Amino acid sequence: MFKKRLELTLLLLLLFSIISIAQGPKKDSNLTSEYEAISIKRDIVYREGESNAWKLDLATPNDQGSALRPALVIVHGGGWSMGSKSVDVYQNMMVDYAEKGYVTINVEYRLTGEAGFPACIEDVKNAVRWLRAHAEELHVDPERIGTYGHSAGAHLALMLGMTSELAELEGNGSYQEYSSHVNAVAAGSPPTELGRETPMSKPIWWPIGYISADHPPMLLIQGTEDPVVKPVLTRDFVTKMKNAGAEIEYIEVSGGHDVAYSSQLEVTDPAIEKFFGKHLKP
Repeated sequence: MFKKRLELTLLLLLLFSIISIAQGPKKDSNLTSEYEAISIKRDIVYREGESNAWKLDLATPNDQGSALRPALVIVHGGGWSMGSKSVDVYQNMMVDYAEKGYVTINVEYRLTGEAGFPACIEDVKNAVRWLRAHAEELHVDPERIGTYGHSAGAHLALMLGMTSELAELEGNGSYQEYSSHVNAVAAGSPPTELGRETPMSKPIWWPIGYISADHPPMLLIQGTEDPVVKPVLTRDFVTKMKNAGAEIEYIEVSGGHDVAYSSQLEVTDPAIEKFFGKHLKP
């Protein structure tokens, strides 16, 4: 038993390291908070407590109008062990979608060096609950909240979409009276399971354990030569979801782990925008 646990721990550490490297180096965003069409507030605390990770950035359109707006929750990657909301690609997405009329939040969460699984899942759920708790003042339609993540962030985005009714993963954070449910999920290079070679220690931590038609619309983007998230696993997940009757779109793009992060944005960005426009825009 000890040997099996040790092997699993080593495999997890290896996976975290590989995905962290593939995610690319952390870059502190030099974006300013001054824009004509939007306003940005940084490092808003979404949960009080001892962790410095319980913060998010918020971007809102300045022209509120009378209609409620859709919202987008952005979840950074980094192998669950590194990464930050300050990475340029996530900051850029936050600004871009706010300029398109979305209220966007860019979420920090506890990494594995601070707290083990499922703390990261609990934290992103807490951030969604924070958003719903502030929906009225932010002029957000609580029935039009989407989420996007890449790599480890894609795993967390999928878990947001697939486990909103599972109390075991809500944690003990704030705003428990609000739902962590999201209404659309886009995921780039998504780890849907730990791997076939080693049984999952906790199946409830992985999207493959929740195959069902009873989930929000999903878009999965996969690189054909991804050495980290194997295409065969993503294809299998999509097939199982379709067979179950789920509403799921799948795009396979030539390239590696970074197709939706940097290398194929001319293909992936329009697909993501179209997906959210279809499911979140009125």
